[in-house]
Amino acid sequence: MKRHPSLHRFSREHHRALILWRNLDKQLHSSDAIGQRMAAADLWDYWNVDFLMHIKSEESLLVDLLNAPLRTRLLAEHETMQREFLSMGFMLEWNCELKIDDVRNLASLLRAHIRWEERVVFPYLQRHATEQDLLQIATAFSE
Repeated sequence: MKRHPSLHRFSREHHRALILWRNLDKQLHSSDAIGQRMAAADLWDYWNVDFLMHIKSEESLLVDLLNAPLRTRLLAEHETMQREFLSMGFMLEWNCELKIDDVRNLASLLRAHIRWEERVVFPYLQRHATEQDLLQIATAFSE
């Protein structure tokens, strides 16, 4: 199904996140502790600079257009990611020992969440949201 233009920005942001994940995944699975910490810091920076705003946009623009099971899952996964990113950020800021498996799991959670949105949430929106709803999403991005 071709993506509705109002969802293109979300999909582009997802694409950038998946590219970042792929690049960081190599570092996260190496035995180089410094490289792993740098990968975690890059992931933390990405969260703060880009992806936190992305999920806030999804929550303000898309959540009300979803059915209850999709809405519940989306919000629960966002909450889990926020909690895990904050924990990782605390560990980085205070120079604590990172549990690299936790960082790997967070990166995998982010990837799985993005793929779920692309494969399930966006097609649902395109089938069930009105054209006016979709245009409101596009308008919100242009403001």
